[in-house]
Amino acid sequence: MNGDIRALGRALALGTLLVPWAPAVWCQTEIPRVTTEPGVLGAPFPYAVPEAVGLDGSVIADLADEVYGFVRDGKIVGGEIMIVKDRRIVLHEAIGWSDRERRLPMQRNSIYRIRSMTKPFIGTSILLLMEEDRLGLDDRVAQHLPSFDNERSGSITVRQLLTHTSGFEQDVYPPDYWASGSLQRAVDRAGRAGPPNPPGERYRYADLNSGTLGAIVARLSGELVEEFLRRRVLGPLDLEDTHALFTPEVPWADRMNSTYRQRGETWVKYWDNSMPQRAPFFRASGGLYTTVFDYARFLAMWMDRGRVGDDRLLSEATVLEALQRGSDADYGLHWQIMGDAEAPGALPLFGHGGSDGTLAVAIPERDVMVLYFTQSRGTTTRREIREPLVELFRP
Repeated sequence: MNGDIRALGRALALGTLLVPWAPAVWCQTEIPRVTTEPGVLGAPFPYAVPEAVGLDGSVIADLADEVYGFVRDGKIVGGEIMIVKDRRIVLHEAIGWSDRERRLPMQRNSIYRIRSMTKPFIGTSILLLMEEDRLGLDDRVAQHLPSFDNERSGSITVRQLLTHTSGFEQDVYPPDYWASGSLQRAVDRAGRAGPPNPPGERYRYADLNSGTLGAIVARLSGELVEEFLRRRVLGPLDLEDTHALFTPEVPWADRMNSTYRQRGETWVKYWDNSMPQRAPFFRASGGLYTTVFDYARFLAMWMDRGRVGDDRLLSEATVLEALQRGSDADYGLHWQIMGDAEAPGALPLFGHGGSDGTLAVAIPERDVMVLYFTQSRGTTTRREIREPLVELFRP
C-alpha cells in the first residue's frame, strides 16, 4: 500500500498523472502554473491553508504572484516556491517552464541542480566525523591529506575550510584540476599548489574549501564522499530523491529541470537531461541533485537541533556551534547565517543558495522553511524574494 502511494506521488510530481488544475496541453502563449491545492502525495509535511497557522492567505498568495511575475518579466525561466510553517505546507506552486524549448511546464517536487546548496551536506559529513573523534575542527588539513603538508598549505585547518578562511579563492584552480579524474587527485593538486592568500586572514568564499572537505571525508571513511553522504546523511533522512551523480540513463532523468543562463536579455539553455554532467567526479562543493521536499527534510533536521524523529543525527551542541556567525562574515560551518536569533540559545536564520538559482531559508524561531528553486543561473530573484520573506517572518 505504501509503495502504491509513493508511486502515485512520484507520478503526480512528474506530471504523468493529470489532475484538474494541470491541463494536458499548455497554450504556447500562457505561463504554466500549478497551484498549491491539491497537494502532492508523499510530501514530507501535510498541506494547510495559511490561516490555519496564523498567516494571512492574501500575503502568501502575493508571494506566489511575485514568482509568476519573475517568469512573466523574463527574470527566470521557471521556478518553484514552497513555504512550510509549523510543519504545514501553506504554499507550494510551480510556475513557468522546466524546459522552455520542449514546452515542458515546471512541476512541483521536480529535481534541480542545487550547486552550492550541496555545501551544508558536506559540512554535515565533516561534523559527523568530528563527533566520532575521527578529526578535530582545528586539525591541520595536512594531518589528513599529505598533499597539504608543505609551506603553502601546511597551516590550513579544517575549521578554516568550513568557514572559507583558508586563503583559497573562488574560481582559482590549479592547472588540470578538472582533468584529474577524481576528487582526491584534484584536491591533491590544490594542496600542492597552495592558496593565493594567507590562511586565516579573512573570509573568501571558495569551492576548493568544500572540495577539500569532501576529500577529507573520503580519506577518513575509506569510501567515496558521495557514498559516505548517502549512507550517513541521505539514508537516515530518507532523502530518496537526492543524488550525487547524473547520466542521461538514470531512472530519474525525466524529472530533471533543464538549466539556463542569460545571454544579453535572453535565457539560453546550457544543460538538459540528454547531457552528462560536466565534472567527471562528484566535486563536493556542488554536484547534488535534489527536490524541495528533500531539502526541507534536511533543513528540518537542523531546525530540530540534530534530531530525526526519535533518533539523532548530530548533537545539539554541534548544531549550535555550526550556526555561529564567523568573525568577519555571515557564514558559519558551511551554512550561510542570514539573521540573528531573538532569544538566547535560539537558532539564527540560516540557509544557503546555489548558483543555478536555488535558495533555502530556515527561520527556526517562527518554525518556517522557505524553498525557492529555479533553474535560471545567476538570477537576482533569490535576493528579491528572500528580503520580503525574511521580513514577513522575522523573529
